[in-house]
Amino acid sequence: MMKSLIGRLLAAGAATLLILPATAKDEDVPAHKLTEWRLGTSLFGDEVDLAKLTGKVVVIENWGVNCPPCIASLPHLAQLDKRNRKKGLVIIGAESQNSKKDAIEKIITKAKVEYPIVSSASGPIKFSGIPKIFVFDRSGNLTYHGNPFDDDFERSVKKALREKADDPEQSSALESAGPLIESRTWTNSEGREIKAAVLSADDNTVTFEMFGGKTVSYPLAKLSDESRKTISQAAAGQ
Repeated sequence: MMKSLIGRLLAAGAATLLILPATAKDEDVPAHKLTEWRLGTSLFGDEVDLAKLTGKVVVIENWGVNCPPCIASLPHLAQLDKRNRKKGLVIIGAESQNSKKDAIEKIITKAKVEYPIVSSASGPIKFSGIPKIFVFDRSGNLTYHGNPFDDDFERSVKKALREKADDPEQSSALESAGPLIESRTWTNSEGREIKAAVLSADDNTVTFEMFGGKTVSYPLAKLSDESRKTISQAAAGQ
């Protein structure tokens, strides 16, 4: 009887721990703007001026050379950058342990990081641990802050990339860019035809705009070789 009671109490305690939020969800994110953040000295890559990133989806990661989880996050961010920079994503890595430049260079080279690296980044949200990541939408609003390994991080980035800016001029500029490929007929691996424009594509998924404006995410692997090749080349800017 006693063992059964203890088991139920432990199970209840474990359930309580599971519902505690590890990162900030959309409804919990405080109202902050990208312009409230300050970046340190530019170390690698292009110099970044936050005031000139209006209309971009911006990710800032505070990380450090002596932080194994931080180093583990870099290859993932490098791939995220490569897949989405043409869609308006800007990733900024802020080395926050005052490490030497040659030590930083060794690590980012191995991780194939091509996005800008700065010496630090600070804003109104205080935190004690790294890695710590912040996501800002096209209007410069903070939409997520937390751990880069949390599923909500990448979901927040993809959501921000799909959305338009609040400013009508910014939205107009985004719309004027048009689809990646104008509407045409595609073929899937089973020979069935799909008439749609291509809005965007990455290594795994293509976003089609169907007749009537409906958008559909479709696995790239399920398209015919010819359709997949055409879309992949367009996404790569070829």
